[in-house]
Amino acid sequence: MKRHPQIGAEILSKSHHLNELKDMVLYHHERVDGNGYPDGLSGNEIPFGAKIIAVCDSIDAILSDRSYRKAHTYDYCYNEIKKNLGIMYDFEIGKMVLEQWDIVFHLYEKYRKNEKLKEI
Repeated sequence: MKRHPQIGAEILSKSHHLNELKDMVLYHHERVDGNGYPDGLSGNEIPFGAKIIAVCDSIDAILSDRSYRKAHTYDYCYNEIKKNLGIMYDFEIGKMVLEQWDIVFHLYEKYRKNEKLKEI
């Protein structure tokens, strides 16, 4: 599972049109405190796009059912993102997401409903 950033980046690197996204995918599990993977990058070493994807990926992971647990609540997710500003997530990017939490809520609910419709 921890190799999915490298696999995704390798796939993107083979496409002339998608190559510029490679580093965003490769580094979206890096943390601003340097404790992420695959390379332990920190702060401004992490590409801006990867920092955005990191927050979005975490929101989806927290709000989704997993084989080992049910989805968490929006309040729990908000607090997890807030608690990890400047640790896992870029402070400014995370702060902007939290300031627009009502939009995040509505967009995620819309996405969730569309996914359920596909299952029917």
